[in-house]
Amino acid sequence: MSSEQTIRQPKRIKIKIKIKKNNEKQSQDDEIVADEYNMWSELSSDVPFRTSQKCVGNGEEKLAKELSIRTPLGGQNSTVDLIHPTIGDISVKDMTNDDCTLGTECCSHMRTIFRNIIIPFMNWSEKYRSTCELADKFYSDIISKYGSSRTTIFHGIDRYELSMANLSKLNEILNELKKHKVEKEYDSLRSEYIDDIIEKLGDKSLQDMLNECVRIEATDNTLIIVHEQKGWLIVKNINKISCPRITRGAPRINYN
Repeated sequence: MSSEQTIRQPKRIKIKIKIKKNNEKQSQDDEIVADEYNMWSELSSDVPFRTSQKCVGNGEEKLAKELSIRTPLGGQNSTVDLIHPTIGDISVKDMTNDDCTLGTECCSHMRTIFRNIIIPFMNWSEKYRSTCELADKFYSDIISKYGSSRTTIFHGIDRYELSMANLSKLNEILNELKKHKVEKEYDSLRSEYIDDIIEKLGDKSLQDMLNECVRIEATDNTLIIVHEQKGWLIVKNINKISCPRITRGAPRINYN
């Protein structure tokens, strides 16, 4: 994600939407408060949460019934799952069991972060580890694994797989790198690798950039989280969204 891209400021809003209740001929206004769960109602009681349709995610059909949406659901290559006349283009994410993966656009931004920052750092530490004690220290750090991770950071970078503990450690390492660069302690920090990394990071951390990456889902569209027991929630406070880890080549999104 480019540093020039602007992220909308989070805000708490109330949305008036038209919902037809109890088969009434006339629809009525219901006020929906963003960033709060709305329980599943009788409107969707006949619709199962778990879907059997190809290219339709869990909760999408149920949410469509809750919002009186009759338009077709989004397909496999669509970034939009539902369309509502007031809410607009909707992206639906099931967070019943855990955080969830994101679509192709967020994956593309994540890979740009890897290409511009993470992989150059790995290459720098590998190249200079025999001549620079700082590079050697960082190299030792990334060939290790943290928490309950099954792979090292190094192998995780190759596979686009970073557990929560490994990602946290890598974020810490890059923050330390920025500090050493400012203090100009080591000749190896004059490398173009490091200049490019520091320029791309700017005043952000790796975690900041990955958080911004997953927040695209809630800025380009209206992000609605669905939960089998809790109901559904419209996300407007994007600061509640973060990237806790990376799995199967995709960033995970978490709402806290």
